[in-house]
Amino acid sequence: MNSKIVRFLMLGYCLATVLVPVFILNKLLFFPLFFLSVVLMFLKPIKTLAPWIVILIFLYGFVISLTGDADLALGRQMLLGAFSLFLIYVVIAYNVDMGLALKASGVTLAAIMCGLSFMLMMMPGFFLGDVLLEYYNANELGYYGVRNFGNLQLFMLHHRSSPFLLVPLSLLFMDYLNSRKLLTLFFIGLILVSIVCSASRALMAMAAISLFVLYFNYKTWPLRVLILMAAVPLGLSAFTYLVNETSVLSADEQSNNIKIGHVVSFFNTADWSMLFFGKGLGSYFYTEGYGTVVSQTEITWMDSVRFVGVPLSVLLLGSILFPVRKIFASKELRPTGIIMLLYLLMSMSNPVLFNSFGFLVILWYWSVIIKGQPTVALMPQPRDRKSVV
Repeated sequence: MNSKIVRFLMLGYCLATVLVPVFILNKLLFFPLFFLSVVLMFLKPIKTLAPWIVILIFLYGFVISLTGDADLALGRQMLLGAFSLFLIYVVIAYNVDMGLALKASGVTLAAIMCGLSFMLMMMPGFFLGDVLLEYYNANELGYYGVRNFGNLQLFMLHHRSSPFLLVPLSLLFMDYLNSRKLLTLFFIGLILVSIVCSASRALMAMAAISLFVLYFNYKTWPLRVLILMAAVPLGLSAFTYLVNETSVLSADEQSNNIKIGHVVSFFNTADWSMLFFGKGLGSYFYTEGYGTVVSQTEITWMDSVRFVGVPLSVLLLGSILFPVRKIFASKELRPTGIIMLLYLLMSMSNPVLFNSFGFLVILWYWSVIIKGQPTVALMPQPRDRKSVV
């Protein structure tokens, strides 16, 4: 197949997956890419078993879910989503720039969400805003309203793919550190506004940490000391404000209380069988967080243990992070590892990994470290080391 057509299909698949994941469009784009991947498995194999390991773990989880009490629709959705990881064969064979695809998808999503947020806040009742919001709610693309954290109230327009924005934000920030282009800075600002409008605490926190860590590592040690001298008091001041003036970090805050209920219920129901073998994808359990029986919570890795057990969850994490050895030995690959680790950290309290856009992030990560696709170096060239903080 022609390389331009393949790259166009991959870009379209990424855009459809991020913007309208509930529609059939991304499925229509996926099928030809998947069939091409099957052919490439034999013609152009890659030197990693990671895609096979991940998919076999999901297949195991789905099979045992058939023998117990589980949400089979959710299990089937997770299994089929995992098969998108086979697209790594297409990405490697045709040298598809997944970083570019993710940045384009992120900027497009941010532009749409910022535009809709502006209309809802500044032009209430405007017909276009009302039509888009009705379409947004009717297709369950996310949440709209006001989020309260004690004395802190935030406008909220949260797209279900909003957590994905962490990756394009970080990639664009790396671009800006090396190019200093105003257009790149504008895209960064656009995504940051969209992240604030999402009112997601985990996303906002990870975005701030990502920008800080990437900038910190970009600089030389003398400048890093100055950065820390400024960042530590600012961070302590922000923490003090959040503790004393808001309920963001309070155990009584609704979302926090729900997550605590999930964890308590997990330990109350855990047994040796579940810890070693799991109960299957989408297996039901009672959680005090919701006060009812559910098949999935916001805590990804806790659910992973429930689904496939501790040993396979550890193997799953290892296969995602280490499809090849010596990842962090290269300075050029280090920012990629940082971004992926932060994304995995965000998945500790949000279901952002084992879904359609989460698998896109894994594909991007694998494409960089397996193929060594062009990525912006973390450290500046010697002539740039005199740049100001």
